Amino acid sequence: MQFKKEFAKLMETISWPNNLSQDEGMIVLRKLHDFVQPYIPEKLFRFRKCGIDEVISFEQGTIPMCVADKFSDDYDSNVFYNYKTLPDRFSNAFSSIMSNIIQIAKNNPTVFPDSPIKSKILELTSSKYTDSEIITSLRTGFDDLLKQMMSEIQKQEIWPRNSKYTKIGCFTEKIDSKYMWDHYADGYKGFALEYDFRKWYELQVNLYPVIYSVQMLDATDMIDRICITNYVNTIQPEETYKDIFDFYKKQLQQQYPIDFMYFIKMYLYKDKAEYSHEREWRMLKIDMDSINQVFITIPDMGFLKSIYYGIHMEPRYKVHLRSIAKTRGIKEYDVVLDKNSRKYSLKVVPL
Repeated sequence: MQFKKEFAKLMETISWPNNLSQDEGMIVLRKLHDFVQPYIPEKLFRFRKCGIDEVISFEQGTIPMCVADKFSDDYDSNVFYNYKTLPDRFSNAFSSIMSNIIQIAKNNPTVFPDSPIKSKILELTSSKYTDSEIITSLRTGFDDLLKQMMSEIQKQEIWPRNSKYTKIGCFTEKIDSKYMWDHYADGYKGFALEYDFRKWYELQVNLYPVIYSVQMLDATDMIDRICITNYVNTIQPEETYKDIFDFYKKQLQQQYPIDFMYFIKMYLYKDKAEYSHEREWRMLKIDMDSINQVFITIPDMGFLKSIYYGIHMEPRYKVHLRSIAKTRGIKEYDVVLDKNSRKYSLKVVPL
C-alpha cells in the first residue's frame, strides 16, 4: 500500500519533456521502471469468460490487449480539462511568447531573417510603444485562433480513450475476489489466468499499478500545449515567413514542452470509490504498427503459470481448457465456495 502511495506521488511529479534528448528521456523512464520493478507481484491474474476469442488466446499462448474505448467504464482513461480559464490561459501564453520575441528583437535584431514580420517587429520595438502595446498590435487574429483551438481541445479531451496508439491489458492482484469472478468471468462461468510478470520488460511493454483517485487527471496544461503545438505544426507559412516561423516554433517548444509521460499517466487513473477493490495493474503497449486495430495480441512468452476454473463453468469448456493446460504444462486449480468457514470466502483447490 505504501508503494502505491509513493508511486502516485512520483507520477504527479515525474516528467519527460520533449525538449530533452532521447538519452535524457530514457533516463527518466528508467527511473520510473526501477522504482516499480521491486514491487511487481509474483502473481497477477486476469479473469476471462469462456468465449471463442478467450479460449483461442489461451490455446495459442497470447495476451490480448485493446484500446481504452472498449472498457465498460466510460470514465476509464478520461481526463479533465478546465474550460473556464481557457481565454486567460491562451492570452497569457501568447503574451509570454511574444514578450520573449520582442526582447530578442530589441537586443539582437539580426537573429531575425529579413521579412515583413521582422520589419513590423523592429518598427514597433524602435518606437515609443511599451511592450504591452506592441503585443496588443501583434494580436491580430488571436480571437480566431482561440475559436480554432476549441475544436482541437475537444478532440484532445477524448483522445486518450479513443486512441489506437496504446493498447491495454488489465490484471489484478486478487484471485479470490467474488466481485472479479462475477463481473469479469461471466458469473463464475469463466476462468482466470495467473502470470508472473517480474521480467515484464521482455514483452516490450510497460507495467504499472493503477492510481485510484477521487479526481480525474487534470490534463488542462498538457492539452493546451498539445493543441498549440498541433496548430502551429499545421500552418504552412509562405516562403517569406518560413524562417521567422521556424524560429517561433523553437521558442514555443522551449517554453511549452510536451510531457511524454502524460501518454502513460492518462491510462492509470481510475475512480477510487468504485474500483479500488480491483487492485489493478495495467500493461501498456504503444504500438504504431497496429494504429488501425482495436485489438492486438502479444505472445505470453512463458509468463503464464496457472489457470483457475470458475464454479459454474460448463463441463465442455473445462474439458477443453484442461486439455490445453496439460499440453502447455500449466498448473490447474478449481475456485470454489469455502463451506468450512462462516466467512464469505472462496477457496483455491489444486487439481
